Amino acid sequence: MFFPNFFLSDLLFLMNTSITNSESLFTINDDVETLYSGVAFFVLSMFIFPLYFLIMTVISNKYSKTPSMTYKLMNIINFLQLSQGIGHFITSPILIFPRMLIKFDVAIRVSYSRVRRKLMIFQIIGCIMNSFWLADLPVMALLAVCRIFIFCNIIGFKTFHISIKVVLSLIFSWIFFIILVGCVTQNVKMSPPMWGYDFEVPYASTFDTLEIFLSFPCLLVSYLSYLTIIYLIYGVLSLEKLQDFSFYFQKRNFHSTAKSRKNEVSILLQYTFVTVYISFMVIIWHPVLFSILPFIDMTNKTNQAMVNGLWILHCYVNPVMMLLFNRCSKGSDFEFKIFFSGPSEKMSKIF
Repeated sequence: MFFPNFFLSDLLFLMNTSITNSESLFTINDDVETLYSGVAFFVLSMFIFPLYFLIMTVISNKYSKTPSMTYKLMNIINFLQLSQGIGHFITSPILIFPRMLIKFDVAIRVSYSRVRRKLMIFQIIGCIMNSFWLADLPVMALLAVCRIFIFCNIIGFKTFHISIKVVLSLIFSWIFFIILVGCVTQNVKMSPPMWGYDFEVPYASTFDTLEIFLSFPCLLVSYLSYLTIIYLIYGVLSLEKLQDFSFYFQKRNFHSTAKSRKNEVSILLQYTFVTVYISFMVIIWHPVLFSILPFIDMTNKTNQAMVNGLWILHCYVNPVMMLLFNRCSKGSDFEFKIFFSGPSEKMSKIF
């Protein structure tokens, strides 16, 4: 999900930075706006690791007590988003200390299109961050679809169905391919104050377009899946099943069903926010979609910094929503109702 590069060639960059061997690695950036952006990104990303450590530990404990494949999918999503946050935390100092971008311009040289290009460590990190962003959306869509299948008893909730394993394998095979191509061609570079596709590199525009065609269908599938669950609860299953119970069981299950409805509506509202948020990010990050929001000038460095900040804040959405919308009783783990969790076992018993 990256913006085009507005940077000059590597040679001009080296000339403009005017760095000598005698200068310290921690020479402060003369560009005040970029400096402030680096500080802001560093502060924003520094809390991501402890937050995800807490959330992922709770989910792991929950899985050990009640095995469910939805918990595994949740932690896969958490790992992908945690990795993006750590990438921002590691790379944000190069906006504060620009000499780092030159100091670590080492490691590997590769031949590509008859040009010797340096494979920078930071570019590898940027490529991995972008690839994990791409993996994030299809895994979320897969989890949403799994919730429907579990809800309708099409698949079990304890272990991965073979079809789910196949889809996961395809997703991560594609992501591995993107990482490999990105590292070799270096199609992702830091264009201060944000990361961006290097459209001077062959096929970078192709990957940018593929990213668009992947993002919106995944968001659509996820959102329609949650709408489907709401429909199943309100329109079909609850009414049919409740009619078959005795009065005692009707009264007991009506309370549980009402609770399930409330949980699912909460999940839908949360995912509505996530869908709008991510859609906005995708639109303002891809040049071909700029015409949709013409009032936003993406050549402005401040706007670029804000967009990169939105990517960092995206890493907080899931864990923060979990903390805000889920209760934690004394001595127990979170009761997950967050949008990426699976239907509870109570719901399965009702239907």
